[in-house]
Parts: sequence; structure tokens; C-alpha cells
Amino acid sequence: MSFLRRHLTYANVVASLALFLALGGAAFAATQLPRNSVGTGQLKPEAVTSGKIAKKTRSQLMGSRGPQGPQGAQGKTGKVGPKGATGAKGATGTAGAKGADGTNGTGPAFEVFRSTQLPLPSGEGKTVLTQNLAAGAYVVEANVNLAASGGTAAEVFCTLSSSAEPHGEASTTVPGNGEATIPLSGTQSFGATGAVTLACVSSGASAEVVAANLIATRVVSATRAPQG
Repeated sequence: MSFLRRHLTYANVVASLALFLALGGAAFAATQLPRNSVGTGQLKPEAVTSGKIAKKTRSQLMGSRGPQGPQGAQGKTGKVGPKGATGAKGATGTAGAKGADGTNGTGPAFEVFRSTQLPLPSGEGKTVLTQNLAAGAYVVEANVNLAASGGTAAEVFCTLSSSAEPHGEASTTVPGNGEATIPLSGTQSFGATGAVTLACVSSGASAEVVAANLIATRVVSATRAPQG
């Protein structure tokens, strides 16, 4: 007891009493707090969080939905997605109806040519080329390469004919010691086998055929326009 009296001071007594009241007061507050005794004045700012409020109460605190706002600006175009798998091949469709036969189709072409020179004395007609053809209609084209000698110009006249009936004709002047070309074209029709003939005649001076060719192309109708 003497030891306790020596150490029992005013400061020790006050400190011990304060500790007892603090511990006892906290226990009292935790166990003896009256119902409905805590108000807004006892709550610290932001002391009540959403987790401390009942779900039903939170729903009641929500206001009604406001009006829809204006549409926002269009966003940027997104990246192109990956290519999808190739679909299955569809069934083959039915064949279409056969079209009508053409009216101006062309058939085989027949050609003859001359590569040797053929003199054309003045005023004397010469057969340059002849092509035999089967019955039918043809477009006929020919080219005659001519030359004159002796320094004198020659006038040359050429025809395409069948059965002595001309179907194409042309003429040109061949300069002295020079050359010229006559192109011809026409149509020929044959009820049976026939022939088309290329003939030329020179006047004023002699000339000569250097080369010539004749092409007959079969067509559906002789009313087809001549070519060349």
C-alpha cells in the first residue's frame, strides 16, 4: 500500500479516470444509442454512400426518364471486315432458245493472184485474172498494180465482170516511167456455177500489169454493200 500511495498522484488519477470514461462512453454509445436519435446533424459529410442505402430506396430516389437528346454526329466509318467464305455454286440455268440465222453472214473467200507481168498494148484489152465460183452471191475485190515505160503516160481502164456483164470498173493514169494501182470492188450473183473476170485495157500508150489479185467472198445476199 505504501508503494501505491507513493505513486498515486493527481496526474495519474486524472489520466486513469479519463481512460475509464472514454472506454465506458464508447461502449454506452454502441449499445445504448436510442432509436431515431441520429439525425443529419450527427452525420459527417459524405458519410452515407450508395452501398449503405437499400436497393428499394435507391429505386425510389431515381427520377423519371428525361426526353431523348438530339442525335449525335455520325461516327467514323469502321474498318472493312474480313472477306466472308465463298458461297456454294448455284445451279446451272436452262439453255436459252436458239437465235435466228443472220442475214449478212459471210462464207468462204476465194482468191487468185498474178505475180508475172502482163503487157497491155494500147487499145488491146487483156484478161488479167479469172475465178470460177459456185452458185451464190459474192462480194468481189481486186487490186491491179500497173507500170508505164517509154516516158509516156498511159490511161488504163479495168473491169470486174461475169458473163460479159460488168459489176465493177475503175480507171487511172499511169505516169511515164512510173507506177499506179487500181482498186475495184463489186457484187456478183450466180444461179449456177459461173466465173468472175478481171480485165484491163490501155489507151494513149502501152502499159503493163506488174501484179494483181482478186478475192471473192461468199455472202448471204448480193444486196450487201461492196467492200473496199
